[in-house]
Amino acid sequence: MVHISYKPTKRYETNFDAAEVAKEIEIPLNSQKFIKEYSESDKLSDEYGKDLFLIFDKEIVYAFDYLYDSKKIVIPEINPVLIFYSNAILCHASLFHFKSELLKKSPEITKIQGRIHPADFADFAKLAVNCIVNLQGAIESFLNYSIPENHKFISKKKKEINHPSIHNKLDAISIISKKSYEESHPSEFVLIKNLIDLRNDIIHLKPIKDETNTKYKMLFRRMIDFDFLNATLAIRDFINYYEPELIEECPCGKEYFYLIKS
Repeated sequence: MVHISYKPTKRYETNFDAAEVAKEIEIPLNSQKFIKEYSESDKLSDEYGKDLFLIFDKEIVYAFDYLYDSKKIVIPEINPVLIFYSNAILCHASLFHFKSELLKKSPEITKIQGRIHPADFADFAKLAVNCIVNLQGAIESFLNYSIPENHKFISKKKKEINHPSIHNKLDAISIISKKSYEESHPSEFVLIKNLIDLRNDIIHLKPIKDETNTKYKMLFRRMIDFDFLNATLAIRDFINYYEPELIEECPCGKEYFYLIKS
């Protein structure tokens, strides 16, 4: 998959060169003193109760400061939804390669010869887990900033939910936005719910209680069966349904991916 464009958490477009305009503004004396104190201190901007933003040609983006090697540096604050989603698609190429290798190298029951290398499954599973967890991270971080802090979650029994689950949040965004992805894209929404259930079972992994020595086989089979490509596309479509064009392919058209070397 083509890698995506990274965007700051907050960005404002201007129809002028903001940096040039700023040069013409006379800075008050008190502000000059504050800038000098802030620049020379080890205190970060939030310790002063301030936010940072960077002014570029026709745009303003918010950023944060960080102390590194006794220097105060500035880093644009990138939307975490895009970091999680990018991590997921960076797994794809190698994930599909190792899944293919796993199925090709795993012998039929009646044709087992020699040792089966455990890395054949492990290489696939590592990337599968990374992809699933990051897709969940993308959708939940999106829901967390999209739903107002004062929103009250109410159960079907008309009781307030104090610790809402991701499923409660999926219901909430439909109520808040007055439009439902579940109703307009039912098959894609099923994929999203399957992803969430699989992620939860991975994170809260427990061995099967039945009398068996292979206590994780059910989960591992689900991971092999999982439709990674269409689930990834469904997550993108869900997020863009509520925040249009948040996730966009980079116009360069290049595909980047994590490579595991033996």
